[in-house]
Amino acid sequence: MTQTSIKVYKRFLNVESTDAKKDTLTLSFSSETPVQRSFGTEILSHEESAVNLERFNDSAPVLWSHDPTQQIGVINRAWIENRKGYAEIKWGNSQKALEVRSDVEAGVIRNVSIGYTIEDMDEDEEGRMVATRWSVMELSFVSVPADPSVGIGRTHPSYSGVKMTQEEMIAQGIIPHPNQIPKVASSNWQEREYQEYKRESSQFSVVEALKGLQSGKGLQGRELEVNREIEIQSGKRTEGFYVPQNVGWGGMKQRAYVAGTASAGGNLIATDLLESNFIDALRNRTIVGELGARYFPGLVGNVAIPKRATDNTAYWIGADDSDSITESTGSFSQISMSPKTVGALTKYSHLMKLQSTPEIEQTIRNGFIAIIANAIDAAALNGSGSSNQPTGVIQTSGIGSVAGGTNGLAPTLDHLFDLKKAVAIDNADVGSAAFVTNAKVEAVLSKLKDGNSQYLLSPYGNEIGRQQIASRRFEVSNAIPSNLTKGSGSNLSAILYGNFADLYIGLFGELEILVDPYTDFAKGTTAVRILQSIDIKVARPESFSVMVDAIAA
Repeated sequence: MTQTSIKVYKRFLNVESTDAKKDTLTLSFSSETPVQRSFGTEILSHEESAVNLERFNDSAPVLWSHDPTQQIGVINRAWIENRKGYAEIKWGNSQKALEVRSDVEAGVIRNVSIGYTIEDMDEDEEGRMVATRWSVMELSFVSVPADPSVGIGRTHPSYSGVKMTQEEMIAQGIIPHPNQIPKVASSNWQEREYQEYKRESSQFSVVEALKGLQSGKGLQGRELEVNREIEIQSGKRTEGFYVPQNVGWGGMKQRAYVAGTASAGGNLIATDLLESNFIDALRNRTIVGELGARYFPGLVGNVAIPKRATDNTAYWIGADDSDSITESTGSFSQISMSPKTVGALTKYSHLMKLQSTPEIEQTIRNGFIAIIANAIDAAALNGSGSSNQPTGVIQTSGIGSVAGGTNGLAPTLDHLFDLKKAVAIDNADVGSAAFVTNAKVEAVLSKLKDGNSQYLLSPYGNEIGRQQIASRRFEVSNAIPSNLTKGSGSNLSAILYGNFADLYIGLFGELEILVDPYTDFAKGTTAVRILQSIDIKVARPESFSVMVDAIAA
């Protein structure tokens, strides 16, 4: 049984060469040495038919420490011999290339690392997973020892960088004993490998990453390896670091939809949907998240989300079956999303960074969440759709509208009922619909009373701070504008009503953090720039209505 993977793995080997002082260097870059992974023992088959050397035989670059900005040579050719992979490389003339070459010739650098992907894998008679089709992606000289314990998913706090035997690593618990690794079916190896990555990334420390960049040493240990993995998977490098979406706030799941004919379901094609408790944390900080907006994390590039455009038609037939049913298929369309990047700048004190307590870690994480949450709320409710902003609900074409007066009008209960009507007549789902407005309008509506002198704005169930009006949930956000104009009226406010489950929020990639330790050096603070790419789309405009001329002085 075979499985397919796009994960990039790494292996580390000693340099084997007899011509280190020539302009070219011949070395061995891979073997059939078993490596212990979460899904069991992995072996790379070195049958010639198993190894795809296409990239290596196309003048692939040779890198320093997997950094694509530090090319130190090029691969002339690669081949399989005696069940090993060999390559002839030509040294470059850059300063870094000369430095690495000098250290190799002096015997200081003795190790190379390859990145590779596994396309097919089978289980042998001993329960080991054998890669029967795999591709080499890149070759790097590295300073880490030739040791299977290093690399993503195989780091350990007790690992000090000192070369140890396999027996010593097993004794210290760095790698498991082969007999302790359960045999698993080949159909599970990808899921096991993914779980391994999730465990490693869940222990990612934002504070440690900040410390490393602030000190000038760069990322170290787990934080370095996790970021390398994210860069490989996303194809995007960063001068700072990425915060994995499952960092201490949950995991992800993948779901694939099946392709079909475009008009009858082809727009449901192969989209990865990622669910994360990071998103749950964001939802807790956003009005739109609390109201049911749908989040799509982990998006890459431009994304099309399927949408049913028209329904099938039902027909009535007679009891004698003399009537026939006319076939109807309905149709699908797509909601396109493309990344728009929002950024913010914050600062942290030197003393805060010196702390390594869970409280400081969570404080910094919460700060990042709050920044992104505020940006999402503002854009989701009233994004302009221009100047690199997404289009928010209020600015979306096709939503319902209710007018107050020529120059605006103080909002009444009738206006709220009209907002509800504008949504209901379009057959929108109103079961969990809600009102959202700003604090100025809330002050006006809170004074409205019914015929029994009872206030119309009342508590929402038993939840503190929540209210309802006109039998619907009522929320307040100052992201709702209060500076609108109409006729001679100014400083008018908006009242938004709708089913927020039809509001889609896409998060592209991970939260990116760039550190500037220099600008405020004298003050002992570090500036941190936070970047997140998002997009926002209204799936069904008919699910919303708005009043944009409410007078609320």
